Amino acid sequence: MSVVLAIEVSQRVGGLALRGADGSIHVESIAEDRRHDDVLLPTVDRLFASAGLRPENLDAVGVSAGPGGFTGLRIAVSAAKMMALALGARVVAVPSALVVAESLDADAVTGDTILVALASKRDTCWATVLTHDGAHWRPRDLGRLVTAEAAPLDGVAAVLADRFLPEPIRARCAALPLDVLEPRLDPRACLAVTERMLGSGETTDPLELAPIYPRPPEAVTLWNARHARPSR
Repeated sequence: MSVVLAIEVSQRVGGLALRGADGSIHVESIAEDRRHDDVLLPTVDRLFASAGLRPENLDAVGVSAGPGGFTGLRIAVSAAKMMALALGARVVAVPSALVVAESLDADAVTGDTILVALASKRDTCWATVLTHDGAHWRPRDLGRLVTAEAAPLDGVAAVLADRFLPEPIRARCAALPLDVLEPRLDPRACLAVTERMLGSGETTDPLELAPIYPRPPEAVTLWNARHARPSR
């Protein structure tokens, strides 16, 4: 059996999941207050040790690619690239919205269509519509940045969004009415999606692996503002 590592640190709470050569799954959480610390690779080392494996045993690594926190995504993607290039492992870029859907309890939603809203800021969010085919959740597309008025709520059974969901979208949900559920991003779910994508050949060139950023990172915006050339 392939040895597969899944990295889910795209949001405030995350962790890692490792499928061992014997089929067992090893999981370790990363505390919210340490998700930006230099703990990712030491956690990988502990997981491999607990599974009786060495890093060179790694066959594939899946990374929750966003959208999400700038620093968490940057660290996770950089680590996945490094492991792929150094160890020859395959890479899977997992949309974080798909991890949210995969983390849902079986009876959490009665319908077969949901909207996952991530990276909410001011009156916009990154919206991904997913449908259930009877076996798994599948995204209609990679998602897009939408305003409150353009959020695609028609036909969905529930919205998965955190407390930062723009109030106008929350008000639209209340008027329909639609349940707004707190999203979970379970590293086990990231592992399950990674393995399905591997099975269907959905891998990414490590050199082309990149986070999904819905907006220019604030650090980049500030840097550009400070170093903007004066107009003539």
